Amino acid sequence: MLFPLLISTLVWFTQPQELTGTVTDNTGEALPGATVFIPELRTGTVTDANGNFTLTFTAETDEIRMTVSFIGHITRELVVSLPAAHALQVTLSPDLLQRETVLITSSPSGSNRSFRPSAALSMSDLQERSADNFGDALQFMPGLNVRSFGAAPSRPVIRGFDGDRVVVLENGERMGDLGETAPDHATSLDIEAAERIEIVRGPASFLYGSGAMGGVVNLLNNDIPSQWSRGASGRLSLTGMTVNDGGATFGRVTYGLDQTAFTARFSYRNTGDFRTPSGTLPDTFNESFNGAVGMAFRNDSFVGGFSLSGLEQTYGLPEEITDDDELIEIRLNRINLGGFGQFTHDGFFDQTQLRFNLSRYGHKEVEIEFEDDGSIDEDIEIDFRTLTFSGSVLFVRSEAQHRISGALGASSYMRMLNVGGDEGLTPDGRNLNLALFGYADIPLTQQLRLQTGLRGDYAFLDTFANSRFAQPENPTRSDFSLSGSAGLNFQQGGFEGGLQLARSFRSPSIEELFTDAAHIGAGAYEIGDPNLKNETGLGLDLFGSYATSRFGIEISTFYYHISNFIYYNPTGEIEPVSQLPIFVVLADNARYFGFEADAVLRPLRNLTLSSGLDYVRAQRLDDNSALPFIPPMRLRSRLSYDTAQWNLGAELIHAFEQDRVSEFEDPTEAYTLVNIFAGLRFDAGGRHLLTARVDNLFDESYRNHLSRVDGGAFRYPMPGRGFTLRYQYIF
Repeated sequence: MLFPLLISTLVWFTQPQELTGTVTDNTGEALPGATVFIPELRTGTVTDANGNFTLTFTAETDEIRMTVSFIGHITRELVVSLPAAHALQVTLSPDLLQRETVLITSSPSGSNRSFRPSAALSMSDLQERSADNFGDALQFMPGLNVRSFGAAPSRPVIRGFDGDRVVVLENGERMGDLGETAPDHATSLDIEAAERIEIVRGPASFLYGSGAMGGVVNLLNNDIPSQWSRGASGRLSLTGMTVNDGGATFGRVTYGLDQTAFTARFSYRNTGDFRTPSGTLPDTFNESFNGAVGMAFRNDSFVGGFSLSGLEQTYGLPEEITDDDELIEIRLNRINLGGFGQFTHDGFFDQTQLRFNLSRYGHKEVEIEFEDDGSIDEDIEIDFRTLTFSGSVLFVRSEAQHRISGALGASSYMRMLNVGGDEGLTPDGRNLNLALFGYADIPLTQQLRLQTGLRGDYAFLDTFANSRFAQPENPTRSDFSLSGSAGLNFQQGGFEGGLQLARSFRSPSIEELFTDAAHIGAGAYEIGDPNLKNETGLGLDLFGSYATSRFGIEISTFYYHISNFIYYNPTGEIEPVSQLPIFVVLADNARYFGFEADAVLRPLRNLTLSSGLDYVRAQRLDDNSALPFIPPMRLRSRLSYDTAQWNLGAELIHAFEQDRVSEFEDPTEAYTLVNIFAGLRFDAGGRHLLTARVDNLFDESYRNHLSRVDGGAFRYPMPGRGFTLRYQYIF
């Protein structure tokens, strides 16, 4: 009797187990894209359009521990007896402060503790915002503003930090574009393809760069699937906008087999010049086409694959808006090959991640003149061509497997830059960056944890003569730097608090060192400084939060001291040949300080009220004068009512007057914007979502202080009232 029982038990343990279930929120709405994970087996999946999941695995015990997580909801940990007698029904409660969202990559080891506030936007958040570009999708987040120059060039500014002090990534790697180098350069990301967007701050940001003092923004688009179910799945969306007579379409399909998945996507966007309350702002059109294909493989210890993507984009710049016979147009293209692999194994590190990105990027700034005889004259003022490679290897010791977790890694970044055109900005250049970095998450007590990060960087720059520039007198530059941070986190009941001390390092860019030309797209004659020193910073962050099931509040404050802070400063002079204002690159000791305060109230199960206030002040230390292009204090409020079938709500943004400005910088007036939105969800052969919103409901005339449109030519260059209708089908 015992022998047959033993044999049958062994056979049961080695047979594949199947676990099915559905994940919903507390209103009963299905949560597509929720992550279901079994830490001991290092396997998981994501829910489909109806919130359903299926997991197949081999277990050697009669029960397993699993976690279920979704952005904006509290992660649940379940113990499931095997074999499961019925499908699981998992309900996730909203996390008012998003403190326990494991999809936020503030920690590569899977810890959900915060040391500086991080945030994330899910696909449903992006659907509700219906943003026209990457920057606009983020502007309601605490401490995030948007630098703009018309419609297409839109980039996040975090706590007043801009350019490469905010690292923008696609699937964890740099993209190889020029979005960080100038206000007229668009970020070559497809916002339609985003599955989620993560904002990474804290010690883990040093995994991505030593100069990321503002933080890291990472767009994940699933071009290389990491989790999938058998069969076909995907989504299709159609968007129409009245403010610019624009439209957009997007489609993705993924077909999964047991160990292989294939995916393809496309998007097309075409918008005209946008309207303001005082008229149409010329040359703000935008047309883009994106596409990608990818494939992935998996087995018990590996998941990974490759993707190939492409972008073609043409957009106008409101630079020559007082001259109907001239137009500035940016034409860019990008081809990208990406790869990712994740191995799970036994040992001190239980996971190894490999990533690479190879990108070819072209960017032309074209001046178009419409002659009296009807002919069109085109001059290529600037022609950028880059070939970029970035790659990294990361060894992870996960929190699910070890008491002390962390990561150790290395990365490389190489860029070849060729600059041509009538007004080439800089010499040609070659960059090489090599880095070693480490990160650790150490529990000191049950409530107190220590998180540390350390990074060593070697940076090399070599410059060459081109058609406009001779080889610089000192053509090469190399630096080695150490940067790092340490943070403490304390949790007790509903209270959580933390602090972090960080040291950053940044080398000046080739543009800051050697530019000496009319940058027609930026509307400035820019002059660099080849004698710039390296930029170093010390930063302190403090935050505290308290949350219950119906109320949450979080307050954070920060202070940064930066030596040799590098910035472009207007001189008030005009360059005689180009007739453009002169901007020079300066370096001064500076300080940034400010705060963010956010509160969330849920008086009813379906009703949520949130409000936030953020403020930053930046000044030179020698005379306490203001640094240029610093956002004003801002109040954000939002009221929403959500059910499983529909939602509606309103948003208010009030920007205060910004009168602390640099010399020759114009102040901006206070303004208030009101947006309203509504959505409908229903299931019929998949999930259907219909979203409608009105931005700038009262047609307010205003100027974003970070807008680079010439204030003299067009005083209020921001969009007026606009209606957006968006339909999305998920299957």
